[in-house]
Amino acid sequence: MFAEERQQLISELVAERGRVSVTDLADRFSITTETVRRDLAALESAGNLRRVHGGAVPSDRLSTREESVVERAIQRQPEKVRIAEAALPSSPRTEPAAS
Repeated sequence: MFAEERQQLISELVAERGRVSVTDLADRFSITTETVRRDLAALESAGNLRRVHGGAVPSDRLSTREESVVERAIQRQPEKVRIAEAALPSSPRTEPAAS
């Protein structure tokens, strides 16, 4: 397999799985981990992914700035409400503490 073909498959795997590891890619393509690292470096240079310790993630998934607690709290509100509503029937009913 040519490097370009392998790199295309790696890009597709990263997009599909959200994360790939160097060792998994080496096993999958029967190549050395050094070859995988060179492929990941080439793909990162092209903007197709971001290298992280031990592998790679999609380039849009890794930000250099961490979101604040307030930012994370307001994200995905409908999903959080659905989770809370689903969990409510299974939570035990307790009386409020006396003050």
